[in-house]
Amino acid sequence: MSRRFLWLLLSLLSPLVLATPDLSRVVLCRDVVQREPVGVLQGDQLPKGLDKLVLFTEVHGGAGQKLHHRWYFNGALQADIALPLGADRWRTWSQKHIRPGTWRLEVLSDDGTLLYQHTLVESTAP
Repeated sequence: MSRRFLWLLLSLLSPLVLATPDLSRVVLCRDVVQREPVGVLQGDQLPKGLDKLVLFTEVHGGAGQKLHHRWYFNGALQADIALPLGADRWRTWSQKHIRPGTWRLEVLSDDGTLLYQHTLVESTAP
């Protein structure tokens, strides 16, 4: 076999054998400082007055692939953020300015596999 043929064969098969990234941590928080989440949020209710939300993920495996953070507001997709994974252990995050309503956050692998989903409601009461 020629080298060119082997290279072509490997380039076609490599997406099939790439491992799906394994989420080791998913954290909803107010900010990230020195690559660590701060102001961690618990539960399904967003605190009143919160104007920014951060979705922090740590993965093992998947170097060279992308992780997708999807942000939905009241059922409508607001953002699909593709985050490259630079190593087999990688921390990455995305953030959105939020408003009162229902937010659904999803984390997907490059092949579209749903790895995480969480719905949050921010109260509209004063």
